[in-house]
Amino acid sequence: MAKIKLKFVNTYRDRHGKLRSYFRKGNTRGPLPGAVGSKEFMQAYAAYLGGEKVEAPKTVLTDEGSFGRLVTAFYQSREYRDSLKPSSQRTYRKVLDPLTETHGHRDANIPHQFAAKLIHDIGTKRPAMANLTRAILQKVYRVGLREGLCSANPFLGIEAYKVGSHHSWTEGELRQFEERWPVGTRERLAYALLLHTAQRVGDVAKMRRHDIVDGELHVIQEKTGAELYLPVVPELEQAMRGYPARGMTLIGTETGAPLTAATLSLLMRKAIREAGLPGKCKSHGLRKSALRRLAEEGKTEKQIASVSGHRSLREIARYTAAADQRRLARDAMTKKTG
Repeated sequence: MAKIKLKFVNTYRDRHGKLRSYFRKGNTRGPLPGAVGSKEFMQAYAAYLGGEKVEAPKTVLTDEGSFGRLVTAFYQSREYRDSLKPSSQRTYRKVLDPLTETHGHRDANIPHQFAAKLIHDIGTKRPAMANLTRAILQKVYRVGLREGLCSANPFLGIEAYKVGSHHSWTEGELRQFEERWPVGTRERLAYALLLHTAQRVGDVAKMRRHDIVDGELHVIQEKTGAELYLPVVPELEQAMRGYPARGMTLIGTETGAPLTAATLSLLMRKAIREAGLPGKCKSHGLRKSALRRLAEEGKTEKQIASVSGHRSLREIARYTAAADQRRLARDAMTKKTG
């Protein structure tokens, strides 16, 4: 029988002796289904040549010994089902599903060099995403080792990328936003909710009117599950009175419909840009500014954590240390009189 040789196709046998084919041409790549030369194989090959996206064959998710089978086992594990919040599960799927679509056919025992290159390819443009992918895949392979689906964790020993933290808005940047968006605008309400509650965008988007009782805002954080009761400070009350909620949530669309976290982020991005602020000013930076202010006011780490919902005081310690440094520096440089 004559062998068929096709450009951009790599054919190999996996650990179980099953023949596999993979298409690779620049950024167009993916598994080829069926036997070499079969109708489904040639249709997928033609699609790849045309630069089209080809759906990965469903079998890659369950083939024994494959990376796809490993990911499927992780989704069924207690580490995923019982230990992760729904928001975290969505984040994991955003990372793992595309990887499974591209690499699900591969042997789960990928070489360390391949794992390092995979992370490197992501990190050249998106270092934070590379770090997230690395951390998630380390957990996937820990489950795989326990279940006997792989023999090693190839993502161990890969160094994390250095990434900057979110910029904490300065007092000047806060004033600049407030001057552009006065009380009475929806943008000012969104800003006030983020700054004066010190909560994440997703938690702010879900805040409802009936969550406020006796001057306190009840919050259950989606990421951590922390339950908080936050006082409604005068600045926040003023912003809410200036642009009262038209629906059930404290911030919504112009017609009162609830906002998603992504829509609230988009609203703030446009408002920040129109205020002439630099790109480093992000919605999450308002949370950091709120915590910075508390630290500069001399609040203790536990007091700040009671607002932020942090379980670990390590992050809070950075705020208080920076605030202490500023106070000490001012004291040291202040000239004595008399």
